[in-house]
Amino acid sequence: MSKYRDQILQLLAEAQPQYVSGQAIANQLNISRMTVKKVIDQLKSEHVSIDSVHNKGHRLNDYPTVWHKGILQDLLKHQSLIETIETYESVTSTQDIAKHLLIDHSESMLILSDEQTAGKGRFKRPWQSAKGKGIWMTLVLRPNIPFSMLTTFNLFISLAICHTIQQYTDEKVSIKWPNDIYIGNRKVCGFLTEMIANADGIEAVICGIGINVNQQSDDFDTSVPLQATSIRQHRETDVERYIFLRNLIIQIERRYQQFLTEPFSTIKDEYIAVSNIWNRRLRFTEGEKRFYGKVIRIDNDGFLYVLDEQGDIHRLMSADIELP
Repeated sequence: MSKYRDQILQLLAEAQPQYVSGQAIANQLNISRMTVKKVIDQLKSEHVSIDSVHNKGHRLNDYPTVWHKGILQDLLKHQSLIETIETYESVTSTQDIAKHLLIDHSESMLILSDEQTAGKGRFKRPWQSAKGKGIWMTLVLRPNIPFSMLTTFNLFISLAICHTIQQYTDEKVSIKWPNDIYIGNRKVCGFLTEMIANADGIEAVICGIGINVNQQSDDFDTSVPLQATSIRQHRETDVERYIFLRNLIIQIERRYQQFLTEPFSTIKDEYIAVSNIWNRRLRFTEGEKRFYGKVIRIDNDGFLYVLDEQGDIHRLMSADIELP
């Protein structure tokens, strides 16, 4: 039954906003109309909004509040970035699931969950992942590239996320190098990139992305010193997560192709223009070393050059940056 569930949802999503008859669904899937009816009834009991009209058939009215693979397969059918989609109601983290799936899978994957109970960001910081409120996802990509190219991967992907979010708010969306996204002075997205490699090269890049989408202020833990924000707090209406995700994947696919085929220098000016680290005193933490300074430039490999308050220049590949 579960396999028909995804297939039937995909057919309903493809037909939107038209009705599709139970017989047409049955014929396409080579199943009985009774099986179609049982699956439709089950989906309705799970609060999927489907109209069923005699002599017309069934119609998917709105996208559900939870992730369904069948709908995603229709929405993302024109992209070539992802080969396999997996959805979950709740996981410890999508990054954990991705690493487990790597054992038996060799394709590119998208892992989505409505909730994470132990989401983590960079430096193992906890990431709040309210159920049904955000995009909690991991992409598993299979680039055939040398290790040296990975230093700019996050910079391309952060542009994709930044530009997607900017479509949903008039307030300025910016990037804190290398991969935090802000609306104003508050963080709306972070992502974590890990690599699986062997002596022959890179097997997979595992990119976990967390985007606060529809949270209101009382959805956040106020005891956390760094206050987060969501897209919803900067607009008048909720964001439809299915459409947002489709737009995000379109942007990521575009930037990923750029990453594979073009040097960072081709997008460096664009990246600098949306960065929020310029002309301000910042605190940097690199390993055990902590210092204050100002960013003076970013090079074509994505490294940051910082002039500290003692007059020394630091070349950073990765660091924790705290904004004032």
